Amino acid sequence: MKINKYLFLLSLTLISANVFSQLSTNSPYSRFGLGNLSNSVSPSQSAMGGNSVVFCNSEVINSNNAATYSTFKAKSFLFSTSLNASVTDFQTKDLSQTESNTNFSNLSLGFPVNKYISVSSGLRPFSDIGYKLDYYDANSLDDTVVISSTGTGGLSNYYFGTSIKLHKTFSVGVNAKYIFGGLSRNRTADFNNSSIFNVSSVDRTNITGMSYEAGLLLNTNLSENKNVSFGLTYQNNSDLEAKRTLIGTTYELSNSSLIIKDTFQHSTELGTVTMPSKISVGLMYSSDKWILVANYSSQNWSDYQLKFGEVIEEDYLENSTCFSAGLQYTPDYNSVTKYWKKINYRIGSRMDKTYLNLNNKQISEKALTFGLGLPVKRSNSYFNISMEVGEKGTTAKDLIKEQFVRFNLGVTFKGIWFVKRKYD
Repeated sequence: MKINKYLFLLSLTLISANVFSQLSTNSPYSRFGLGNLSNSVSPSQSAMGGNSVVFCNSEVINSNNAATYSTFKAKSFLFSTSLNASVTDFQTKDLSQTESNTNFSNLSLGFPVNKYISVSSGLRPFSDIGYKLDYYDANSLDDTVVISSTGTGGLSNYYFGTSIKLHKTFSVGVNAKYIFGGLSRNRTADFNNSSIFNVSSVDRTNITGMSYEAGLLLNTNLSENKNVSFGLTYQNNSDLEAKRTLIGTTYELSNSSLIIKDTFQHSTELGTVTMPSKISVGLMYSSDKWILVANYSSQNWSDYQLKFGEVIEEDYLENSTCFSAGLQYTPDYNSVTKYWKKINYRIGSRMDKTYLNLNNKQISEKALTFGLGLPVKRSNSYFNISMEVGEKGTTAKDLIKEQFVRFNLGVTFKGIWFVKRKYD
């Protein structure tokens, strides 16, 4: 039985690593800034509106607040991974198109070092770019040109965090995050005239650097099995290294093959990316059956800039905010006869104002969330399933509305750490 569990664990790890490299968005909005930012919460949190900084549970790794690692049980070892899939319908006033994606969500582990210190480490997506836009134009010579704009890539976040329990009711923690990856934005101009060479430009920016986020968690007992928790995290401004490569070529198509005729630009320059500060606060009430949680976060994206030499690219981003709330109900966690009573039933909602401001309109996203927490019989493993139904953007002001359904499947393995076996 144990061999099968470890084989399943290995399989999930390999699947996660493979899916991590695949395209995870088709959104035209990923054209701007650093792309679509990843929420990177566990399915159990996603089902409750995406609450993060205050959600503390001995069977959940909450990497959005390092102080929550102090809730790991003594000698426990947690390994968690998840996948998500989405179906999105893109709409303008005249057109619509449906796309689907499947991608890796997170891979993390955590355990207590002693009764005061706990640690966690893992890999999460940070942002994604994935779009293809085509439009036609006609110049004064009556030559039709097809202009294509495509984007691929994204940033990842490897984190290592630790928490310190200063008191049985109070913990602090810090996550050190290494952000890395590449963002590619390419443009081509195809002329309907064989005497004019087509033009291609490639803009590839690689980003690496460290960012730090501090957090605290305060737990207060109201009475037996009733608690109130307060969480807070803060991330200050940080500068990441950027390396941009620009390549411009002319080409022609011959029998569906692209033939490069000339390279008129090939340059590399070094710069910095300023990541803005972020603050999040959360409040949670919990009892033996109920968990009610609410979270608010704000990030100063107006401070974002991409700088190469004396040239500063701001991308006209706005400060983003997010409010989310969720509820979990467990009829009887200790039931031994009725499995359905041990299931965690979850519901929540989320309202985001993203960092995008297009045509004098700040792009918003809202969603309703649902999910289940499914304990595995005769095991310390858990399956968590969540679903989000929502929309992003609008068809007003020549913009695009995205209506989406997102599914998340996660599994957490809980074992015993540093315990010597009594029998072989």
